[in-house]
Amino acid sequence: MANLIVQNIISLIQDKCGKIEKVGDGYSLYKITSNDVLIYFRYSKISRASKNVTRAFYGLRKEDISILQGKKSFICFVWDNELSPVLLPFNQFENYFYQAMPSSDGQYKAQIFFKPTGTELYLANIGKFNVDTFYGLNALWNVNQDKIAIPELSHSQVQSLIGAVGIKKGFNLWYPENDKLKMDKSIVDYSKIIKQLPHFNKEINDIVSEIDVIWIDGNLPVSYWEVEHSTPIYSGLLRFNDVLLSISGANNFNIVAEGDRENKFGREINRPTFRQNNLIEKVTFIDYKNIYSWFYNLTGKIYGK
Repeated sequence: MANLIVQNIISLIQDKCGKIEKVGDGYSLYKITSNDVLIYFRYSKISRASKNVTRAFYGLRKEDISILQGKKSFICFVWDNELSPVLLPFNQFENYFYQAMPSSDGQYKAQIFFKPTGTELYLANIGKFNVDTFYGLNALWNVNQDKIAIPELSHSQVQSLIGAVGIKKGFNLWYPENDKLKMDKSIVDYSKIIKQLPHFNKEINDIVSEIDVIWIDGNLPVSYWEVEHSTPIYSGLLRFNDVLLSISGANNFNIVAEGDRENKFGREINRPTFRQNNLIEKVTFIDYKNIYSWFYNLTGKIYGK
């Protein structure tokens, strides 16, 4: 029988979508019969990773993952006493599983980290992904509806959206000096933009000061963001690599770009130079759609239309 929390979520889905039936011999794979959507449930207890961070551990069986391929399917990550799970659309991550090898026990190992800066999914030997936009079951209700329409966004508009999300989460902001006045005042509170970064040393300060957006907690940078609108993704990763090697405790980096550049990001972050110092485990790729959706989910505002 499925875990009690999983059973409760299945009941919610049945109330909304109708009959849901078990697939195979286990209690992890289910299908919504009305629309043939597959859901792969994984459950974990929560443990503490550090003072402000908790995490959950999961194993994804290769044979189960193979069933999801090419279908309307989701991985539903569930944890203690949580009825608003992370519901991952498998098609957005399918290429990563193609490229990776499972562990010796035939499972892809996954962890979800719950941090003040956001919720991060780490897939071993694959990479790290922000999953704040995947909370809840709404994607199941809307699976046959048109996807959210994202307007064409400029570099400055994406910077503004990232800043607005950071403010909503309680952080102050840093923008490069030449960019500060370009931010959209309709969503960015200029009083939250700091005038001066903490001093590290001149060489690294010159590098950090040109990062597109930094979330600041008090006087401490906690999350670094590079918007690769037209510039090479590799250049942002090199800047992050310098920060990682120079600033103690820096561990939250984000590349933001159009979704069609995600495969390029995957190839670049897997270069030996970035794997050697574990930058691969500290950088998240977030596409414009997810930033836009994250802003909408936090504010309820439709931006740029």
